[in-house]
Amino acid sequence: MHLVEAEAVGPVEGDAPLVTPPRPPHRRVSVSLLFTLTVLIGTVVAIYLVFPARNNVLLTEAIERHRDARPAWDLTAPTPAELRAWVIGFAGNDAPLPAQTAAIRGARRIEVLNRDAAVIRLAVGADDVTYVIQRAQGIAPKHAERSDGELRAISWRRGPYMLVAVGPEATAATWRAVFP
Repeated sequence: MHLVEAEAVGPVEGDAPLVTPPRPPHRRVSVSLLFTLTVLIGTVVAIYLVFPARNNVLLTEAIERHRDARPAWDLTAPTPAELRAWVIGFAGNDAPLPAQTAAIRGARRIEVLNRDAAVIRLAVGADDVTYVIQRAQGIAPKHAERSDGELRAISWRRGPYMLVAVGPEATAATWRAVFP
């Protein structure tokens, strides 16, 4: 069986008709599949290029804040009661604060991923340690650790909060005990 193309300019009257074989069905399917896969793969690649992964953003921000040599504090050397009242204002009543044995140097409110977080600098022995508190949103990792040069950063989840502590790698065992 052969198809006769209706739109094709055919032979002049009296000539034999121009007959072409039909297109194989598998060619139509393979072109459609190839087009679909190209669009799908292109979309996935574009998403990964435009929207970077947000793994441990709070941990990375805490390391950057710890390296800040001259931070601008909202509260300078607050008492534990002042710090608790300040944190309640945006993190909630049950926000976990460090043990009262550490001297508080300062506290500051920052924004990470469009949510408020508290950055608290403590003196634990001779070491400066940065502590960050933020309400967790979505699926947050239960625990993460990162060594960054001479610094050690530890993040963990406690109830509805994500907590991060950053301090010297050499004395990590000492300053870790101060945090809940």
